[in-house]
Amino acid sequence: MAADTEKREMISIEEALAIIKTGIPAPVEQEYAVEEAFGKILAEDIHAPESSPRFTNSAMDGYGVRWEDVHGAEPDMPVTLDIVGESRAGTPFHGTVGKGEAVRISTGAMLATWCDTVIPVEDTEELSDRVRILAAKKQGQHVRCEGEEFREGDLLLPRGTKIAAPQAALLAAVGITRVKAYRQCEVAVLVTGSELVAAGETIAEHQIRDSNMIMLKAAIEESGGRITRCVRVADEEPATIEAIGQTRADIIVCTGGVSVGRHDHVKNGAEANGFAPLFWKIRQKPGKPLYLARKGTTLLFGLPGNPVSAFMCFAHYVRPVITVMNGLPFGWPTVSGEAGEDITNRGSRTNMIRVQLAWLHNGGYCITHVEKQGSHMLTSLSGADGYVIVEPGQTLKKGERADVYRYDFRRDPVEGSMFEVQGLRFKPQSAGLEEETNGVHGSCLHQ
Repeated sequence: MAADTEKREMISIEEALAIIKTGIPAPVEQEYAVEEAFGKILAEDIHAPESSPRFTNSAMDGYGVRWEDVHGAEPDMPVTLDIVGESRAGTPFHGTVGKGEAVRISTGAMLATWCDTVIPVEDTEELSDRVRILAAKKQGQHVRCEGEEFREGDLLLPRGTKIAAPQAALLAAVGITRVKAYRQCEVAVLVTGSELVAAGETIAEHQIRDSNMIMLKAAIEESGGRITRCVRVADEEPATIEAIGQTRADIIVCTGGVSVGRHDHVKNGAEANGFAPLFWKIRQKPGKPLYLARKGTTLLFGLPGNPVSAFMCFAHYVRPVITVMNGLPFGWPTVSGEAGEDITNRGSRTNMIRVQLAWLHNGGYCITHVEKQGSHMLTSLSGADGYVIVEPGQTLKKGERADVYRYDFRRDPVEGSMFEVQGLRFKPQSAGLEEETNGVHGSCLHQ
């Protein structure tokens, strides 16, 4: 009876996602200097304030000429022109080029009035103040025309574009120094557990090294969030209430303290600080005791203490929220592949099974499960490319296609195509194939 009551209390993954989506605060727009906007998402369309190129210029070092003077020039029938000046990058020739005349010109230099063609140096012979044209292939050759890339008023960068090096260069090239972008989502991490010590500290027999803090800090930064606070909190209710009350962020991520034990204080600590609970416990494995509460525009996620459970809940629920608050759509990096073995969920809850991907020589991904799936086994993350969601009693049959939710920290190049998520493109990652284990039934592809 108790198990039936607990099952009714739990919600599905789909129900949890629906609640999360309705409670995400709107992203915050701010104005930034371009140098401060790297990695941020544009909150406005950027239209060209000027054309590019701004003026007609040369694509080669050579001579600016009039086509009517040089067409038909060949090595055995050269055309000789008078050199009347020079146009250099930054120092244009201000005169006009008349019949039978030419100007020396550098790459990027402004084309002189009445010039319509550039003859590269290698197709000429200079004779003091005259130049012999040995070849002229076509009118307009090696000329970059004003506005040929884009015109004033054209859309350069649409809202939702991530500002990286090429975008920053484009903005600078047209004289834009400030843009409106979405403020990075601010995230705080509270790791609960009196048994935890930092990696470099002396550890007692009864203690555990804390891996959640560094894991979540890395995951938050990879997701585009900005970390505002990271602290460890003892398993004491007053300390938990105080730590939550002193934390200011768009998202507060707590690990541990969300189960039903006597020393689990995150739910009480959140509600004592005015957070309204939205849900607690999801019908999934790993990560059943996930907790979500909201106060104003701040969301508080209570993740399980087991590191794998914490990371899986972060990847599937917290990361997409950070994405939205940074100005992008709700979603995950995913790629489709074919199961290389039967993968069965024999449990009573939806299972997020960690898997590996291999790029096959005949094209496409092969999916196999990671051997060890325990929620305390970090190798199930470090040895995986992502996870598949398998319902209770469901078998992902060998050869059946499925979507794999990718981990962002696996981006090594491998043979195969790129895949795209929310306008961002990633390289696929290959990995070895593993054998059956831990309640997930399968057979190795390479037997």
